[in-house]
Amino acid sequence: MRPAPAVAALLAGLSALNAGCDLAYPEVIVVNSTSPEVLLRKVSFNGCLWEGVLAYGEATSPGRCLAGEDRVHFEKLDAHAYAREQAAEGVLDGCGCAGCEPAPPEERPDPEPIWFAYHSTSTLPAEWGGLHRIEIRLDAIEQDFAVPGPYGH
Repeated sequence: MRPAPAVAALLAGLSALNAGCDLAYPEVIVVNSTSPEVLLRKVSFNGCLWEGVLAYGEATSPGRCLAGEDRVHFEKLDAHAYAREQAAEGVLDGCGCAGCEPAPPEERPDPEPIWFAYHSTSTLPAEWGGLHRIEIRLDAIEQDFAVPGPYGH
């Protein structure tokens, strides 16, 4: 059964109006501008979530987020600090450290890295219809203790 021509026209008009509203939402790109050894993942801002891992200098794909102000939330891993910890625990073979002998494989701890929750220190605006490039810098982030962490308790 086909809808009446007036109903079809109304549905087409509402669909076009909805598409126009979607385009008015701010488009946001988040860039990892921290340092070469820092990786970011699960970046979120105003209703947008990017699941991938961002290496230094990489950016998220553009996302249509809600308008308004928010902090950028993400998980952070310092790869160099993680490697140093693994070498100190003897997990890495041939770590290059003086006096570093790897533990036998059966005695090695789980090498799974711990990603810590962080957020930007200030709220950032995203206005309707604009393109916003947000850079994550080390001097503008802090650990987010509101998020339950991977601390084992």
